[in-house]
Amino acid sequence: MNQIHIIILNPMQLARLTKSLMILLGIAYSGICSATTILGMDIDNVAKDAELVFEGEVILREARQDSRSGLINTYVTFEIRDVLKGDYSANTIELKFAGGIFNGEIVEVSGLTIPKDGETGIYFIESTSRDLLNPILGWSQGHFLIDEGNGDRRVSTINNRPVTNVQAVSSIPPSIKKPQELIEGNDEVAAGIIVDSSTLTIDRALTVEEFKNSILDLLEN
Repeated sequence: MNQIHIIILNPMQLARLTKSLMILLGIAYSGICSATTILGMDIDNVAKDAELVFEGEVILREARQDSRSGLINTYVTFEIRDVLKGDYSANTIELKFAGGIFNGEIVEVSGLTIPKDGETGIYFIESTSRDLLNPILGWSQGHFLIDEGNGDRRVSTINNRPVTNVQAVSSIPPSIKKPQELIEGNDEVAAGIIVDSSTLTIDRALTVEEFKNSILDLLEN
């Protein structure tokens, strides 16, 4: 039986590891260091700064190890059901996430949640072309799940807290607006996303159409 090695990297450790690999191997892994610090965002900016926003379903996950750097990444293929923002006409898209399981070795990046097999959700993608630890803008702040139980399709955060409202915050005067903070973890939501604390109240969550209409309103204003 193969021995399983589990490596959990926090953002600081990952940045040091990446820097060492770049020096040792002379490779370029664009954006990997800066992406380890997560900035708390407004939902207005999450929507406006994303290159691509879509509703989709995970249809394939595949871990691969880079032959030069030895870094393990997970490639996730989504079937695209609806594009809310961006110039993208294909039916599927493949995105790369840092970490994964390859040949018995497990690499996890602290605070990074890789979309699961069969997951359906709404995704705010920072870039479709740059090398990032997590292509989802704001990490958990731009990653929403769709619950399809009881005949309804409703929206929750990645830790299954029902999203009950989306409020624009860009118009709040700076003097009373909560300052942006550096955050770590995979359960933070953007300012303006109102959630219920109980995972059992999904029936109170916005429907998919209500959520998408709220995001489209943000993009138009």
